[in-house]
Amino acid sequence: MFGGKSRSVLVGLEAGTSKIKVAVAELGADGSLSLLGVAESPSTHIRKCEITDFEMTQKAIHQAILDAEAKTDVSIGEVYLAISGAHIRSFQSRLALDLGEEGTMIEEGHLRELRELVRQQALPPGQILLHDLLQTYILDDGTATANPAGLFSRRLMADYHLVSGIATRLQTTVHCVKDLSLHVKGYALSSYATAQALLTSEQKSFGSLVINCGAGITDYIVYRNGFVAHSGTLGVGGDHLTNDLAVAVKIPFPRAEELKRTHGTVDLREETAHRRVSLPAEGPYEQRFVPMSLVVEVLQARQAEIFEIIREDLEAQPFWETFSGTVFLTGGGSHLDGIQKMAAKVFDRPVEAAKP
Repeated sequence: MFGGKSRSVLVGLEAGTSKIKVAVAELGADGSLSLLGVAESPSTHIRKCEITDFEMTQKAIHQAILDAEAKTDVSIGEVYLAISGAHIRSFQSRLALDLGEEGTMIEEGHLRELRELVRQQALPPGQILLHDLLQTYILDDGTATANPAGLFSRRLMADYHLVSGIATRLQTTVHCVKDLSLHVKGYALSSYATAQALLTSEQKSFGSLVINCGAGITDYIVYRNGFVAHSGTLGVGGDHLTNDLAVAVKIPFPRAEELKRTHGTVDLREETAHRRVSLPAEGPYEQRFVPMSLVVEVLQARQAEIFEIIREDLEAQPFWETFSGTVFLTGGGSHLDGIQKMAAKVFDRPVEAAKP
C-alpha cells in the first residue's frame, strides 16, 4: 500500500541503458491497473542494463523517484524491479510426478510438489531463478490441461518456462534501491512485465511476440495459448545503430544520435534516395552533407541483423512454424521510421506498434 490507506498503488522501476523509468499505477478492486504517472531520468552509467557506477546510478534512481512522487502525489516506499540484461537466460523444463500404478486423484498438493521440483533444479554457477512460469500440465494419456486438480492419472507432467540471471547483477540493482530506503517488493523480467502491461488476454491466447527495442538491450517474449512460450535477450540495441552511424559518417556519438532521431529511417523511399542531410557546423566540426542513402544503409544493416537473430532463435522453437500471431514493437527504438515494415518482412507476420 502506498500513498495513504485509501488506495493500493504499485510502483515499477526499471534501470535501463538510456534512462531510469518509474511507473506508478493504482490497483483497482478488480485487479486492473490505472496508470497514475511515469517519471524518467537519464542513466549515463548503465551499460546494457547493467550498472557500471553505483553512486551515479543511485542518484539517477533517486531523481526519478522524486519526480514520480511529485507527478502522482504518491509517497513511494516500495517498488517492483524490472530486470533485463545480457546475463538473462531462459529455457524450457518438463518435470514428472509419479502417482502410482493404480492412479490417483490429482490434488493441489501435487501441483505444489511439482513446482517445488522446478525450483530445486540445478542452475549454472552464480545464477538465480527469476521466474518459473507454468505453461501446461500433461496427464498420462497425453492430455494437456491448465488445471488438472480433481482429475485421475498415474503420472502428472508439467512444462515450465524458466528464467534465470546472474545473482550479483541482481544484487547490485537491489542494493542500489534499498540504499535509498526503498523496499524491493519483488522483481520481474522486463519483457514479461512489458507484455503483462501491453497484451490483452485474447492477444496472449491467440499468440503475440513482443519485442522491446531498448538502447542497449533488445528483449522479446512470445505468448501462445495464453502462456509464455519463449523469451530471449540480446545485448544489442539502439545505441549500436547510433555507434554504427557515428563510425560510418565519422562524427561523435551525440551527433550521430541526433542524426538518427531527426532523419533516421530503415526505409529508403524513392523521393529521399538522392537527398542529402545537412549537419550544421558545431564546435570544431564544419557543416557537412550526408547522403540519406548512407544513413539508411547503416541503420538497415544493424536493425535487420537484430531482427534476424531473433527470428533464427524463434525458428528453432517447435511452435514457430504454426505461430500466426501479431508482432508488437515497443521501446524507444520502435519509433525508428520504417521499422514496422522491416519487422513484417523479416518475421512474415503482422506487425503493430504496442499501445499500453
